[in-house]
Amino acid sequence: MIIKNANNWSSHSALEALIWAFSSFVIISAWMHVMGSNFYGAHPYKFYFFAATVLAYFFGYITASIYILVSSIYANLYFVPPFGVFSLTPEEAERFVINLLFGGVAIFFIEILQRQRYKTKLLLLVSESRYLTLLHRDNQLLQELKRKQ
Repeated sequence: MIIKNANNWSSHSALEALIWAFSSFVIISAWMHVMGSNFYGAHPYKFYFFAATVLAYFFGYITASIYILVSSIYANLYFVPPFGVFSLTPEEAERFVINLLFGGVAIFFIEILQRQRYKTKLLLLVSESRYLTLLHRDNQLLQELKRKQ
């Protein structure tokens, strides 16, 4: 059987995804500012990418991809020296691209796994429904045979 609608696996609405993405962004940004420059100088992207993988698990790759792009630009702007300027030295560009690739690969794998999980769930529901239909049909046929005898 071919399942074509496994792309729509998330049961959450776009508004819920937006609320969770925005709240995680605000919480992580506030926490990074509170921790100080020694902390966020060493970890400018990690917590945003962790939040993006959690968002990918619950809401899908579109929300997580947008979150990763916005948070990467924000982190580079405010947590990587020189602060307030979006400039990429070769070292920063390498770190930015590597983190972006790791985050993108994690989001991609989570999306593939979630689609397969949803497809399996749909196949299970369809097979259960077909089994029940077959069972009822057999019961009806047995009832008919008993009445004829």
